[in-house]
Amino acid sequence: MQSSDIRFERSGDEFTIDVHMRVAVPVAVAWAVLVDFEGMPNFIPNLTESRVVERIGTTVRVSQKGTTRVGPFVFELDSTRDVQLTPYREIRAVGIRGNFKHVESSMRLEARDEGTLLTYHVKAVPDFWVPPLIGPTVIRQQTAEQLSSLLAEMRRRHPLADSQR
Repeated sequence: MQSSDIRFERSGDEFTIDVHMRVAVPVAVAWAVLVDFEGMPNFIPNLTESRVVERIGTTVRVSQKGTTRVGPFVFELDSTRDVQLTPYREIRAVGIRGNFKHVESSMRLEARDEGTLLTYHVKAVPDFWVPPLIGPTVIRQQTAEQLSSLLAEMRRRHPLADSQR
């Protein structure tokens, strides 16, 4: 995935990201990767910790930590989100603690042809300074890297994915 595949908008301190991706795996495989919260540090770069804090019905409280380095700058990720699961269709998350004043996201899954269409949307207001010129580029690159890692893990878990590329 290229950062150019990511639609990024910034309005004041708030930024919005929208991405549409196709992956040649069944929805069940894509879903399994997207909800593998505890395993995410194994396949998402810069994510050092990811754990389920609590489960209540279809809501999962997830705490994640990580670090991103951009030149001399180091950005710490610290996020606790309530994640609402609608199995095999949608994952919605709302930040409740961490270094974002506000963050909400959704990932929709839809079976398409020989694979899955993923539609990702996030709206966030960081609680840290984002440099005006380099910030949007870095956010797009980091988003592309993380989403590429998710797609790669989906393909890795689906033995027929290589033959469908």
